[in-house]
Amino acid sequence: MARYYFHLANGHETVPDEDGIELDDLAEACAEAVGAVEELRRNDPSAAAKWKGWRLDVADASGAVVFSIGLDDPLR
Repeated sequence: MARYYFHLANGHETVPDEDGIELDDLAEACAEAVGAVEELRRNDPSAAAKWKGWRLDVADASGAVVFSIGLDDPLR
């Protein structure tokens, strides 16, 4: 188990995830991040313009960003 943090960032400001969540591994963190972005898009599809240029940075317990997902990027 490892703790991962899901920060919202746009290059000018960051909305930090102070708590993070415990997950089994990086693959589970990736699935959680994709699910969060998909849920955000489902809940307010018209908000896509507001999220242009924002990304979800996933960081490990050391604070290193292990991957990012653009909120306005297509998910695969």
